[in-house]
Amino acid sequence: MTWLRQLAGGAAVLALIAQPGMALAAIPVAARPTPPGTGAPPGDAAAACAALKDVDFSQTRDAPSLIVSAVAKQATDEMPALCLVNGRIAPTIGYRMWLPLSTWNGKFAQTGCGGRCGDILDDGCQIVVSRGYACLAADLGHKGTFYDDLWAIDNVPGEIDFGFRATHVANITGRVVTEAFYKAKPRYAYYFGASTGGRQGLVEAQRFPQDFDGIIAGEPAMGRPGAAQPEVGPALRDSVAALNPGGKPIISQDDVIMVHAAAVARCDRDDNAADGFISDPRRCSFTPAQLACSGTKTPACLMPDQVAALTRVYANGAMPGSELGWLGAYVGKDGAPGRYVWHLANPYKYPYAWIFNDATNPDLRAFKARGGKLILYQGWADEATYPSNPPLYYETVERLMGGRAATQDFFRLFMIPGENHIPQVGGGAETVDYLSYLEAWVERGEAPDMVLAQKLNRFARFAGPVTYAEYLTPDNVQFSRPAYPYPVQARYGGKGNVKDAANWGPFTPH
Repeated sequence: MTWLRQLAGGAAVLALIAQPGMALAAIPVAARPTPPGTGAPPGDAAAACAALKDVDFSQTRDAPSLIVSAVAKQATDEMPALCLVNGRIAPTIGYRMWLPLSTWNGKFAQTGCGGRCGDILDDGCQIVVSRGYACLAADLGHKGTFYDDLWAIDNVPGEIDFGFRATHVANITGRVVTEAFYKAKPRYAYYFGASTGGRQGLVEAQRFPQDFDGIIAGEPAMGRPGAAQPEVGPALRDSVAALNPGGKPIISQDDVIMVHAAAVARCDRDDNAADGFISDPRRCSFTPAQLACSGTKTPACLMPDQVAALTRVYANGAMPGSELGWLGAYVGKDGAPGRYVWHLANPYKYPYAWIFNDATNPDLRAFKARGGKLILYQGWADEATYPSNPPLYYETVERLMGGRAATQDFFRLFMIPGENHIPQVGGGAETVDYLSYLEAWVERGEAPDMVLAQKLNRFARFAGPVTYAEYLTPDNVQFSRPAYPYPVQARYGGKGNVKDAANWGPFTPH
Protein backbone atom coordinates (compact mmCIF):
# COMPACT_ATOMS: atom_id res chain seq x y z
CA MET A 1 0.00 0.00 0.00
CA THR A 2 3.03 2.34 0.14
CA TRP A 3 2.62 3.61 -3.42
CA LEU A 4 -1.08 4.22 -2.76
CA ARG A 5 -0.31 6.45 0.21
CA GLN A 6 2.20 8.38 -1.88
CA LEU A 7 -0.34 8.92 -4.63
CA ALA A 8 -2.92 10.20 -2.19
CA GLY A 9 -0.59 12.94 -0.99
CA GLY A 10 -0.07 14.54 -4.40
CA ALA A 11 -2.05 17.68 -5.21
CA ALA A 12 -1.67 16.86 -8.91
CA VAL A 13 -4.04 13.93 -8.45
CA LEU A 14 -6.94 16.36 -8.13
CA ALA A 15 -5.92 18.62 -11.01
CA LEU A 16 -8.31 16.96 -13.45
CA ILE A 17 -9.74 19.64 -15.71
CA ALA A 18 -11.99 19.25 -18.76
CA GLN A 19 -10.21 19.65 -22.09
CA PRO A 20 -12.07 21.22 -25.03
CA GLY A 21 -11.52 20.40 -28.63
CA MET A 22 -13.24 17.16 -29.50
CA ALA A 23 -15.65 17.00 -32.35
CA LEU A 24 -19.43 16.98 -31.78
CA ALA A 25 -21.57 14.05 -32.89
CA ALA A 26 -24.48 13.82 -30.52
CA ILE A 27 -28.04 12.99 -29.52
CA PRO A 28 -30.72 14.10 -32.04
CA VAL A 29 -34.08 15.56 -31.19
CA ALA A 30 -35.95 12.73 -32.91
CA ALA A 31 -34.54 9.98 -30.69
CA ARG A 32 -35.00 10.91 -27.06
CA PRO A 33 -32.94 8.82 -24.62
CA THR A 34 -34.67 6.23 -22.48
CA PRO A 35 -35.42 7.65 -19.02
CA PRO A 36 -32.81 6.53 -16.50
CA GLY A 37 -33.60 3.72 -14.12
CA THR A 38 -33.98 3.91 -10.38
CA GLY A 39 -30.93 1.93 -9.34
CA ALA A 40 -29.22 3.07 -6.15
CA PRO A 41 -26.65 1.75 -3.69
CA PRO A 42 -28.12 -0.04 -0.66
CA GLY A 43 -28.87 2.20 2.32
CA ASP A 44 -27.84 5.85 2.50
CA ALA A 45 -26.42 6.79 -0.93
CA ALA A 46 -24.34 9.72 0.30
CA ALA A 47 -22.82 7.58 3.03
CA ALA A 48 -22.10 4.82 0.52
CA CYS A 49 -20.31 7.40 -1.62
CA ALA A 50 -18.09 8.57 1.23
CA ALA A 51 -17.35 4.95 2.18
CA LEU A 52 -15.87 4.24 -1.26
CA LYS A 53 -12.70 6.07 -0.23
CA ASP A 54 -12.03 3.41 2.38
CA VAL A 55 -12.40 0.45 0.01
CA ASP A 56 -9.09 -1.23 -0.83
CA PHE A 57 -8.78 -1.60 -4.61
CA SER A 58 -5.03 -2.22 -4.52
CA GLN A 59 -5.47 -5.94 -5.17
CA THR A 60 -7.53 -5.52 -8.34
CA ARG A 61 -5.98 -7.83 -10.91
CA ASP A 62 -4.12 -5.92 -13.66
CA ALA A 63 -5.43 -2.59 -12.36
CA PRO A 64 -4.39 -1.87 -8.74
CA SER A 65 -5.92 1.47 -7.86
CA LEU A 66 -6.72 4.00 -5.17
CA ILE A 67 -9.74 6.25 -4.69
CA VAL A 68 -8.43 9.69 -3.73
CA SER A 69 -11.80 11.34 -3.14
CA ALA A 70 -15.47 10.36 -3.25
CA VAL A 71 -17.95 13.20 -2.73
CA ALA A 72 -21.74 13.24 -3.02
CA LYS A 73 -23.04 16.05 -5.24
CA GLN A 74 -26.53 17.48 -5.31
CA ALA A 75 -28.60 17.40 -8.49
CA THR A 76 -28.29 20.28 -10.98
CA ASP A 77 -30.28 21.26 -14.06
CA GLU A 78 -28.02 19.07 -16.21
CA MET A 79 -27.05 16.20 -13.91
CA PRO A 80 -28.70 14.04 -11.25
CA ALA A 81 -27.42 13.70 -7.70
CA LEU A 82 -24.23 11.70 -7.97
CA CYS A 83 -21.09 10.43 -6.33
CA LEU A 84 -18.06 12.10 -7.91
CA VAL A 85 -14.97 9.90 -7.60
CA ASN A 86 -11.34 10.81 -8.32
CA GLY A 87 -8.72 8.10 -8.33
CA ARG A 88 -5.47 6.72 -9.58
CA ILE A 89 -4.53 3.43 -11.28
CA ALA A 90 -0.93 2.27 -10.81
CA PRO A 91 1.39 3.72 -11.61
CA THR A 92 0.30 7.07 -13.10
CA ILE A 93 -3.20 6.89 -14.61
CA GLY A 94 -5.68 9.43 -13.26
CA TYR A 95 -9.40 8.79 -13.59
CA ARG A 96 -12.75 10.27 -12.60
CA MET A 97 -16.12 8.57 -12.18
CA TRP A 98 -19.70 9.81 -12.05
CA LEU A 99 -22.04 7.45 -10.14
CA PRO A 100 -25.76 8.40 -9.99
CA LEU A 101 -27.04 8.21 -6.41
CA SER A 102 -30.58 7.11 -7.25
CA THR A 103 -31.01 6.93 -11.03
CA TRP A 104 -28.52 4.26 -12.10
CA ASN A 105 -29.71 2.42 -15.23
CA GLY A 106 -27.58 -0.65 -14.48
CA LYS A 107 -25.00 0.20 -17.15
CA PHE A 108 -21.38 1.36 -17.25
CA ALA A 109 -19.96 3.77 -19.83
CA GLN A 110 -16.41 4.90 -20.49
CA THR A 111 -15.39 7.87 -22.59
CA GLY A 112 -12.16 8.66 -24.39
CA CYS A 113 -10.01 11.76 -24.46
CA GLY A 114 -8.68 14.05 -27.20
CA GLY A 115 -5.35 15.18 -28.57
CA ARG A 116 -2.52 13.88 -26.40
CA CYS A 117 -4.88 13.67 -23.37
CA GLY A 118 -3.03 14.48 -20.13
CA ASP A 119 -6.27 15.63 -18.48
CA ILE A 120 -9.76 14.39 -17.73
CA LEU A 121 -12.31 15.17 -20.45
CA ASP A 122 -15.39 15.69 -18.30
CA ASP A 123 -18.18 16.49 -20.73
CA GLY A 124 -18.91 13.02 -22.12
CA CYS A 125 -19.53 11.48 -18.71
CA GLN A 126 -21.44 14.50 -17.49
CA ILE A 127 -23.81 13.99 -20.40
CA VAL A 128 -24.43 10.24 -20.08
CA VAL A 129 -24.76 10.32 -16.29
CA SER A 130 -27.99 12.25 -16.97
CA ARG A 131 -29.14 9.16 -18.87
CA GLY A 132 -28.49 7.00 -15.82
CA TYR A 133 -25.03 5.68 -16.64
CA ALA A 134 -22.17 5.16 -14.25
CA CYS A 135 -19.31 6.65 -16.24
CA LEU A 136 -15.51 6.87 -16.20
CA ALA A 137 -12.98 9.10 -17.97
CA ALA A 138 -9.18 8.85 -17.67
CA ASP A 139 -6.11 10.94 -18.54
CA LEU A 140 -4.28 7.97 -20.18
CA GLY A 141 -1.39 8.02 -17.75
CA HIS A 142 0.25 11.45 -17.81
CA LYS A 143 -0.29 15.13 -17.10
CA GLY A 144 0.08 17.60 -19.94
CA THR A 145 -1.64 20.01 -22.30
CA PHE A 146 -3.84 19.09 -25.23
CA TYR A 147 -1.02 19.12 -27.83
CA ASP A 148 1.88 18.23 -25.51
CA ASP A 149 4.26 15.49 -26.64
CA LEU A 150 7.03 16.16 -24.11
CA TRP A 151 5.72 13.63 -21.59
CA ALA A 152 6.55 10.84 -24.07
CA ILE A 153 10.31 11.54 -24.27
CA ASP A 154 12.20 8.54 -22.85
CA ASN A 155 8.91 7.31 -21.41
CA VAL A 156 8.05 4.02 -23.12
CA PRO A 157 5.73 2.89 -20.25
CA GLY A 158 3.87 6.19 -20.64
CA GLU A 159 3.49 5.68 -24.37
CA ILE A 160 2.16 2.17 -23.79
CA ASP A 161 -0.37 3.54 -21.30
CA PHE A 162 -1.41 6.17 -23.83
CA GLY A 163 -1.51 3.66 -26.65
CA PHE A 164 -3.63 0.91 -25.12
CA ARG A 165 -3.04 -0.07 -21.47
CA ALA A 166 -4.73 2.89 -19.77
CA THR A 167 -8.06 2.46 -21.56
CA HIS A 168 -8.13 -1.25 -20.73
CA VAL A 169 -7.25 -0.96 -17.03
CA ALA A 170 -9.67 1.96 -16.67
CA ASN A 171 -12.39 -0.38 -17.90
CA ILE A 172 -11.43 -2.89 -15.20
CA THR A 173 -11.41 -0.18 -12.54
CA GLY A 174 -14.71 1.30 -13.69
CA ARG A 175 -16.51 -2.02 -13.48
CA VAL A 176 -15.01 -2.86 -10.07
CA VAL A 177 -15.85 0.53 -8.53
CA THR A 178 -19.36 0.45 -10.00
CA GLU A 179 -19.99 -2.98 -8.48
CA ALA A 180 -18.55 -1.91 -5.12
CA PHE A 181 -20.87 1.10 -5.02
CA TYR A 182 -24.13 -0.46 -6.21
CA LYS A 183 -23.44 -4.01 -4.96
CA ALA A 184 -24.33 -5.20 -8.45
CA LYS A 185 -22.42 -5.75 -11.66
CA PRO A 186 -23.25 -3.54 -14.65
CA ARG A 187 -25.57 -5.27 -17.10
CA TYR A 188 -23.84 -3.66 -20.10
CA ALA A 189 -20.61 -1.77 -20.70
CA TYR A 190 -20.25 0.82 -23.47
CA TYR A 191 -17.38 2.90 -24.77
CA PHE A 192 -17.63 6.14 -26.74
CA GLY A 193 -15.00 8.58 -27.95
CA ALA A 194 -13.81 10.64 -30.90
CA SER A 195 -10.42 11.60 -32.38
CA THR A 196 -7.90 10.12 -29.94
CA GLY A 197 -10.97 8.70 -28.24
CA GLY A 198 -11.96 7.06 -31.53
CA ARG A 199 -8.54 5.44 -31.74
CA GLN A 200 -8.99 4.19 -28.16
CA GLY A 201 -12.28 2.55 -29.16
CA LEU A 202 -10.77 0.72 -32.12
CA VAL A 203 -7.82 -0.45 -30.04
CA GLU A 204 -10.23 -1.83 -27.44
CA ALA A 205 -12.08 -3.90 -30.04
CA GLN A 206 -8.78 -5.13 -31.48
CA ARG A 207 -6.74 -5.82 -28.31
CA PHE A 208 -9.28 -6.27 -25.50
CA PRO A 209 -12.48 -7.65 -27.06
CA GLN A 210 -13.97 -8.66 -23.69
CA ASP A 211 -14.01 -5.14 -22.24
CA PHE A 212 -17.12 -3.64 -23.88
CA ASP A 213 -20.44 -4.87 -25.21
CA GLY A 214 -20.62 -1.90 -27.57
CA ILE A 215 -18.12 0.64 -28.87
CA ILE A 216 -18.56 3.97 -30.66
CA ALA A 217 -15.32 5.06 -32.35
CA GLY A 218 -15.58 8.50 -33.93
CA GLU A 219 -13.22 10.11 -36.46
CA PRO A 220 -10.32 8.05 -35.10
CA ALA A 221 -6.72 9.26 -35.03
CA MET A 222 -5.72 6.04 -36.73
CA GLY A 223 -2.94 5.24 -39.14
CA ARG A 224 -3.35 4.00 -42.69
CA PRO A 225 -4.24 0.30 -42.87
CA GLY A 226 -1.63 -1.70 -44.75
CA ALA A 227 1.13 0.88 -44.38
CA ALA A 228 4.54 -0.30 -43.17
CA GLN A 229 4.32 2.28 -40.37
CA PRO A 230 0.63 3.04 -39.86
CA GLU A 231 0.91 6.58 -38.52
CA VAL A 232 -1.48 9.51 -38.95
CA GLY A 233 0.89 12.31 -37.95
CA PRO A 234 3.25 12.62 -40.96
CA ALA A 235 0.49 13.37 -43.50
CA LEU A 236 -1.08 16.08 -41.32
CA ARG A 237 2.33 17.51 -40.53
CA ASP A 238 3.20 17.76 -44.24
CA SER A 239 -0.11 19.49 -44.99
CA VAL A 240 0.61 22.08 -42.32
CA ALA A 241 4.15 22.51 -43.65
CA ALA A 242 2.89 22.93 -47.21
CA LEU A 243 0.56 25.78 -46.27
CA ASN A 244 3.00 27.35 -43.78
CA PRO A 245 6.51 27.32 -45.29
CA GLY A 246 8.90 28.72 -42.71
CA GLY A 247 6.02 28.82 -40.22
CA LYS A 248 4.12 31.52 -42.14
CA PRO A 249 0.91 30.92 -44.12
CA ILE A 250 1.19 30.92 -47.90
CA ILE A 251 -2.56 31.24 -48.34
CA SER A 252 -5.10 33.63 -46.83
CA GLN A 253 -8.46 32.99 -45.23
CA ASP A 254 -10.19 34.46 -48.26
CA ASP A 255 -8.22 32.15 -50.55
CA VAL A 256 -9.29 29.13 -48.50
CA ILE A 257 -12.94 30.20 -48.67
CA MET A 258 -12.61 30.70 -52.44
CA VAL A 259 -11.10 27.25 -52.90
CA HIS A 260 -13.87 25.69 -50.82
CA ALA A 261 -16.55 27.39 -52.92
CA ALA A 262 -14.92 26.15 -56.12
CA ALA A 263 -14.69 22.56 -54.88
CA VAL A 264 -18.30 22.51 -53.74
CA ALA A 265 -19.52 24.15 -56.97
CA ARG A 266 -17.86 21.39 -59.00
CA CYS A 267 -19.03 18.39 -56.95
CA ASP A 268 -22.01 19.49 -54.85
CA ARG A 269 -24.67 17.65 -56.84
CA ASP A 270 -23.11 14.20 -56.45
CA ASP A 271 -26.02 13.40 -54.11
CA ASN A 272 -28.63 14.84 -56.52
CA ALA A 273 -29.02 17.99 -54.41
CA ALA A 274 -27.43 21.43 -54.35
CA ASP A 275 -27.05 21.28 -50.58
CA GLY A 276 -23.54 22.68 -50.10
CA PHE A 277 -21.86 19.35 -49.29
CA ILE A 278 -19.96 16.68 -51.20
CA SER A 279 -21.29 13.22 -50.39
CA ASP A 280 -18.28 11.29 -51.70
CA PRO A 281 -15.30 13.61 -52.22
CA ARG A 282 -13.17 10.69 -53.42
CA ARG A 283 -15.10 10.95 -56.71
CA CYS A 284 -14.75 14.73 -56.96
CA SER A 285 -12.75 15.95 -59.97
CA PHE A 286 -11.72 19.26 -58.42
CA THR A 287 -8.00 20.13 -58.43
CA PRO A 288 -6.23 23.34 -57.33
CA ALA A 289 -4.73 23.69 -60.81
CA GLN A 290 -8.21 24.59 -62.06
CA LEU A 291 -7.86 27.84 -60.12
CA ALA A 292 -4.38 28.78 -61.35
CA CYS A 293 -3.89 32.46 -62.15
CA SER A 294 -3.12 33.30 -65.77
CA GLY A 295 -1.23 36.38 -64.68
CA THR A 296 -1.26 38.44 -61.50
CA LYS A 297 -3.01 37.30 -58.35
CA THR A 298 -6.71 38.06 -58.03
CA PRO A 299 -9.22 37.00 -55.33
CA ALA A 300 -10.52 34.31 -57.73
CA CYS A 301 -7.26 32.52 -58.54
CA LEU A 302 -4.12 30.94 -57.07
CA MET A 303 -0.46 31.59 -57.73
CA PRO A 304 1.81 28.65 -58.70
CA ASP A 305 3.26 28.21 -55.20
CA GLN A 306 -0.25 28.14 -53.76
CA VAL A 307 -1.40 25.56 -56.32
CA ALA A 308 1.60 23.38 -55.45
CA ALA A 309 0.95 23.69 -51.71
CA LEU A 310 -2.75 22.85 -52.02
CA THR A 311 -1.97 19.90 -54.29
CA ARG A 312 0.21 18.50 -51.50
CA VAL A 313 -2.57 18.92 -48.96
CA TYR A 314 -5.09 16.97 -51.06
CA ALA A 315 -2.47 14.33 -51.86
CA ASN A 316 -1.92 13.84 -48.12
CA GLY A 317 -5.58 12.95 -47.62
CA ALA A 318 -7.56 16.16 -47.12
CA MET A 319 -10.75 15.98 -49.17
CA PRO A 320 -12.39 18.54 -51.47
CA GLY A 321 -15.06 20.20 -49.36
CA SER A 322 -13.01 20.12 -46.14
CA GLU A 323 -11.45 23.55 -46.66
CA LEU A 324 -13.52 25.47 -44.11
CA GLY A 325 -12.05 23.17 -41.47
CA TRP A 326 -8.57 24.38 -42.43
CA LEU A 327 -9.40 27.83 -41.06
CA GLY A 328 -7.98 28.03 -37.57
CA ALA A 329 -6.27 24.65 -38.01
CA TYR A 330 -3.86 25.16 -40.92
CA VAL A 331 -4.41 28.88 -41.47
CA GLY A 332 -5.18 31.36 -38.70
CA LYS A 333 -6.99 34.65 -38.87
CA ASP A 334 -5.33 37.80 -40.26
CA GLY A 335 -2.21 35.97 -41.41
CA ALA A 336 -1.62 34.26 -38.06
CA PRO A 337 -0.50 30.60 -38.00
CA GLY A 338 -3.11 27.91 -37.40
CA ARG A 339 -3.30 25.84 -34.25
CA TYR A 340 -1.56 22.85 -35.91
CA VAL A 341 1.59 24.79 -36.78
CA TRP A 342 3.00 23.61 -33.45
CA HIS A 343 3.68 20.31 -35.26
CA LEU A 344 6.41 22.02 -37.27
CA ALA A 345 8.30 23.18 -34.19
CA ASN A 346 8.40 19.74 -32.57
CA PRO A 347 11.82 18.22 -33.34
CA TYR A 348 11.22 14.90 -31.60
CA LYS A 349 10.70 11.64 -33.47
CA TYR A 350 9.50 8.99 -31.06
CA PRO A 351 10.58 5.39 -31.70
CA TYR A 352 7.15 4.19 -30.61
CA ALA A 353 5.08 6.58 -32.73
CA TRP A 354 2.99 3.65 -33.97
CA ILE A 355 1.55 3.33 -30.47
CA PHE A 356 0.05 6.79 -30.85
CA ASN A 357 -1.64 6.24 -34.18
CA ASP A 358 -1.98 2.56 -35.09
CA ALA A 359 -5.45 1.02 -34.43
CA THR A 360 -5.37 -0.71 -37.84
CA ASN A 361 -5.59 -4.43 -36.97
CA PRO A 362 -8.57 -5.77 -38.97
CA ASP A 363 -8.84 -9.02 -37.00
CA LEU A 364 -12.04 -8.44 -35.03
CA ARG A 365 -13.02 -12.11 -34.82
CA ALA A 366 -12.73 -12.26 -31.03
CA PHE A 367 -14.80 -9.08 -30.61
CA LYS A 368 -17.51 -10.48 -32.86
CA ALA A 369 -17.43 -13.87 -31.13
CA ARG A 370 -18.09 -12.33 -27.72
CA GLY A 371 -21.14 -10.53 -29.18
CA GLY A 372 -19.60 -7.05 -29.35
CA LYS A 373 -21.03 -4.32 -31.61
CA LEU A 374 -18.94 -1.55 -33.17
CA ILE A 375 -20.08 1.74 -34.70
CA LEU A 376 -17.35 3.67 -36.48
CA TYR A 377 -18.10 7.13 -37.88
CA GLN A 378 -16.08 9.66 -39.84
CA GLY A 379 -16.72 13.06 -41.40
CA TRP A 380 -15.86 13.41 -45.08
CA ALA A 381 -14.68 16.99 -44.44
CA ASP A 382 -12.39 16.16 -41.52
CA GLU A 383 -9.23 18.26 -41.62
CA ALA A 384 -7.39 16.51 -38.76
CA THR A 385 -8.00 12.78 -39.16
CA TYR A 386 -8.10 12.29 -42.91
CA PRO A 387 -11.28 10.51 -44.04
CA SER A 388 -9.90 7.78 -46.30
CA ASN A 389 -8.51 5.64 -43.47
CA PRO A 390 -11.80 4.47 -41.87
CA PRO A 391 -13.30 3.24 -45.19
CA LEU A 392 -10.02 1.49 -46.01
CA TYR A 393 -10.03 -0.10 -42.56
CA TYR A 394 -13.65 -1.19 -42.91
CA GLU A 395 -12.99 -2.71 -46.34
CA THR A 396 -10.01 -4.60 -44.93
CA VAL A 397 -12.17 -5.97 -42.11
CA GLU A 398 -14.76 -7.09 -44.68
CA ARG A 399 -12.13 -9.08 -46.54
CA LEU A 400 -10.88 -10.75 -43.37
CA MET A 401 -14.29 -11.42 -41.83
CA GLY A 402 -15.75 -13.06 -44.93
CA GLY A 403 -17.78 -10.35 -46.65
CA ARG A 404 -20.25 -7.58 -46.01
CA ALA A 405 -23.01 -9.55 -44.30
CA ALA A 406 -20.57 -11.24 -41.93
CA THR A 407 -19.09 -7.85 -41.08
CA GLN A 408 -22.18 -5.70 -40.79
CA ASP A 409 -23.83 -8.04 -38.33
CA PHE A 410 -21.42 -6.57 -35.73
CA PHE A 411 -19.56 -3.62 -37.32
CA ARG A 412 -20.95 -0.66 -39.27
CA LEU A 413 -19.26 2.48 -40.58
CA PHE A 414 -21.09 5.76 -41.16
CA MET A 415 -19.51 8.48 -43.32
CA ILE A 416 -21.01 11.94 -42.74
CA PRO A 417 -20.82 14.48 -45.61
CA GLY A 418 -19.55 17.93 -44.64
CA GLU A 419 -18.55 16.95 -41.10
CA ASN A 420 -15.31 18.55 -39.94
CA HIS A 421 -13.17 17.39 -37.05
CA ILE A 422 -14.56 20.23 -34.97
CA PRO A 423 -18.04 21.24 -36.19
CA GLN A 424 -18.00 24.45 -38.22
CA VAL A 425 -20.58 27.07 -39.06
CA GLY A 426 -21.92 25.86 -42.39
CA GLY A 427 -20.72 22.30 -41.82
CA GLY A 428 -22.63 19.07 -42.29
CA ALA A 429 -25.17 17.29 -40.13
CA GLU A 430 -22.78 16.25 -37.36
CA THR A 431 -25.27 15.44 -34.60
CA VAL A 432 -26.18 11.75 -34.34
CA ASP A 433 -27.52 9.85 -31.33
CA TYR A 434 -24.97 7.07 -31.76
CA LEU A 435 -25.39 5.87 -28.17
CA SER A 436 -29.11 5.16 -28.55
CA TYR A 437 -28.49 3.32 -31.81
CA LEU A 438 -25.78 1.26 -30.14
CA GLU A 439 -27.98 0.45 -27.15
CA ALA A 440 -30.74 -0.77 -29.47
CA TRP A 441 -28.25 -2.96 -31.35
CA VAL A 442 -26.61 -4.48 -28.27
CA GLU A 443 -29.66 -4.85 -26.05
CA ARG A 444 -32.45 -5.56 -28.55
CA GLY A 445 -30.65 -6.79 -31.64
CA GLU A 446 -31.85 -3.80 -33.72
CA ALA A 447 -29.00 -3.13 -36.14
CA PRO A 448 -28.70 0.51 -37.34
CA ASP A 449 -29.69 0.28 -41.03
CA MET A 450 -29.88 4.09 -40.99
CA VAL A 451 -28.96 6.81 -38.49
CA LEU A 452 -30.49 10.27 -38.40
CA ALA A 453 -27.91 13.04 -38.65
CA GLN A 454 -28.87 16.61 -37.80
CA LYS A 455 -27.29 20.03 -38.04
CA LEU A 456 -27.92 22.12 -34.94
CA ASN A 457 -28.14 25.89 -34.99
CA ARG A 458 -26.61 26.06 -31.52
CA PHE A 459 -24.03 23.71 -30.05
CA ALA A 460 -21.27 23.87 -27.48
CA ARG A 461 -19.13 21.81 -25.13
CA PHE A 462 -18.02 19.17 -27.60
CA ALA A 463 -17.92 15.66 -26.18
CA GLY A 464 -17.64 13.37 -29.18
CA PRO A 465 -20.67 11.17 -29.92
CA VAL A 466 -22.97 12.73 -27.28
CA THR A 467 -24.23 16.23 -26.45
CA TYR A 468 -26.22 18.03 -23.77
CA ALA A 469 -30.01 17.79 -23.85
CA GLU A 470 -30.39 21.58 -23.71
CA TYR A 471 -29.45 21.71 -27.41
CA LEU A 472 -31.88 18.99 -28.42
CA THR A 473 -34.99 21.04 -29.10
CA PRO A 474 -36.94 20.96 -32.39
CA ASP A 475 -36.37 24.66 -33.03
CA ASN A 476 -32.61 24.10 -32.85
CA VAL A 477 -32.47 21.76 -35.88
CA GLN A 478 -31.25 23.48 -39.06
CA PHE A 479 -31.53 20.44 -41.33
CA SER A 480 -31.38 16.63 -41.22
CA ARG A 481 -29.98 13.83 -43.35
CA PRO A 482 -30.06 10.05 -43.17
CA ALA A 483 -26.71 8.25 -43.03
CA TYR A 484 -26.44 4.63 -44.11
CA PRO A 485 -23.88 1.92 -43.38
CA TYR A 486 -20.89 2.30 -45.70
CA PRO A 487 -20.68 2.00 -48.68
CA VAL A 488 -24.33 3.07 -49.06
CA GLN A 489 -24.82 6.84 -49.36
CA ALA A 490 -27.78 9.17 -48.91
CA ARG A 491 -29.30 10.56 -52.11
CA TYR A 492 -31.98 13.24 -52.48
CA GLY A 493 -35.15 11.88 -54.08
CA GLY A 494 -35.78 15.02 -56.12
CA LYS A 495 -38.99 16.10 -54.38
CA GLY A 496 -39.74 17.94 -51.16
CA ASN A 497 -37.59 20.02 -48.84
CA VAL A 498 -33.93 19.13 -49.31
CA LYS A 499 -33.38 19.93 -45.62
CA ASP A 500 -35.69 17.13 -44.48
CA ALA A 501 -34.19 13.64 -44.08
CA ALA A 502 -37.54 12.13 -45.08
CA ASN A 503 -36.89 13.21 -48.67
CA TRP A 504 -33.62 11.29 -48.96
CA GLY A 505 -33.01 7.60 -49.53
CA PRO A 506 -30.20 5.03 -49.89
CA PHE A 507 -27.94 4.92 -52.94
CA THR A 508 -25.14 2.43 -53.55
CA PRO A 509 -22.42 3.77 -55.88
CA HIS A 510 -20.88 1.42 -58.41
